[in-house]
Amino acid sequence: MVSVKYEKIGCAYDDFIVVQDFDLEIPDGTITTLLGPSGCGKTTVLRALAGFVEPFEGKVFLGDKDITILPPQKRNTAMIFQNYALWPHLTIFKNVEYGLKMREPEELANLESPWYSKIYFFTKPYFWIRNLIKRKDKISYDDKRAEFDKKFEYRREKVLDVLSLVHLEDQASKLPTQLSGGQQQRIALCRAIVTQPDVLLCDEPLSNLDAKLRKEIRTEIRSIIKKIGMTAVYVTHDQEEALAISDRIAILHEGIIQQYGTPLEVFTDPATLFVAQFIGTSSTLVGKVVKPNVVELKGGEQINTQIKENIPNDTEVNLVVRPEHVSLTSETECQVEFVINTIEYLGTEVKMTGTLKDETILLLDVTEQPHEFAKMKVGDNVTAYVDPKEVFVFIGQERKY
Repeated sequence: MVSVKYEKIGCAYDDFIVVQDFDLEIPDGTITTLLGPSGCGKTTVLRALAGFVEPFEGKVFLGDKDITILPPQKRNTAMIFQNYALWPHLTIFKNVEYGLKMREPEELANLESPWYSKIYFFTKPYFWIRNLIKRKDKISYDDKRAEFDKKFEYRREKVLDVLSLVHLEDQASKLPTQLSGGQQQRIALCRAIVTQPDVLLCDEPLSNLDAKLRKEIRTEIRSIIKKIGMTAVYVTHDQEEALAISDRIAILHEGIIQQYGTPLEVFTDPATLFVAQFIGTSSTLVGKVVKPNVVELKGGEQINTQIKENIPNDTEVNLVVRPEHVSLTSETECQVEFVINTIEYLGTEVKMTGTLKDETILLLDVTEQPHEFAKMKVGDNVTAYVDPKEVFVFIGQERKY
């Protein structure tokens, strides 16, 4: 396992600077996700580690080794691409084997095979014809080749081992076009990990899959990476995917890391207004401080907060509230009235959106008595209660509670 370190790197495309003074340390053996909206620089940062983008300043380290100007093939990294990037004319076995042929381990460098193993290829039609006439003593060409070609035997064993991790060893002879999207993504993962790279790079690998399959594959990817103990850097714009797969998350905005921490930390303790609004779903209520720990919204409602410092009266603040912390049944001193805009009944919960007096949109997740609240109608006037302990307070981008 190898750690990764970005030291004040800057990357640009022509005259457009994407990231500058970028610092990040990724511990070995962890899955770290670069998360952010499109254009924030997360893919550029990943490609700088892969060697596809050369920083105009700063350094990139794998462990203690400076790899900033090394070409991609000289770095012991492997990447899973968004579009799988499988060779359509090669079988699954050969797709996965290819990396091993290009990166032959040192222990095989001096391994000699018998001279006749080099011409054994010409006997392949014999095995094809023999199997066609259904001989009882079926021995495949690959089985026989492995007896004489020790390098091939090594590669074959490694390929079948990684294919067994994703339960696709029985698909080795098929072409990529004969597999589903989920199966192709598993093969792309196998091709990346079979060479035992120091760092696995994942560039939005699940974006082409449907929602249900994404959940299945992300669980499988995390399980396999953890099983082999590999350091991984994962890029996505899907918040749920990042929270589910990551040990640590770096949230980027306009090339700057807004927060770097565990999924629990970035969700429950956002450092900036951007993070609070970007991670999960939330409502942002604008108001001003009227007295200690009391904020008056533009519509006149008053929200109690738990600010740990004195903020002068009439200071404008942003209150970020998660929909699960707004209730229709548990009464608190923070009371707001709204008009229902939408109702979504999801069986175990009801999702609502409503308009406050100042036209702000409020989001609610109703989990208590969802069947009853699902009977409400668009346009109904409703009173909701906000949990004051769960209100995030910001002045500008700075978190006050």
